[in-house]
Amino acid sequence: RDRVSTQSTWGAFKRISISGEWKTNTGSAHLEPVEVTPRFRRWADESAKMFGGLDILTVDALHATDGKDYILEVNGTSSGLSPDHTEEDNGHIRDLVLEKMNQLFCNPV
Repeated sequence: RDRVSTQSTWGAFKRISISGEWKTNTGSAHLEPVEVTPRFRRWADESAKMFGGLDILTVDALHATDGKDYILEVNGTSSGLSPDHTEEDNGHIRDLVLEKMNQLFCNPV
C-alpha cells in the first residue's frame, strides 16, 4: 500500500496479518516498510491521472500466492495513515495544502 503519494513524497508498506488471515485492517496487522519500486510509483501516477490528477492517494494491492499483484482499490483523501508515520504524513499533507492555497489565493493568474 502506498502511504502518501504526491509528486515529491512516497512511501509504501506491507500489511502483515497478526491472525494469519489474508484480509487485514490496520488494527489487526503489523505494518512493515517496503521499498517504493518503479512499479508502485507507476500505479500511483496512473491512478492519480485516472481520477483527474489526485495529489494525495493510496493504492491498496494484494500480492497473491500465485506471485501476481492485484490492485484492490485506490483511495483519495480518505486514505488511512500508518500509525508509525502519522506525524510525518500529516506534515506532508499540511505542506501540500498550504502550497495549493498559496497558488490559488496568493498568486492569482
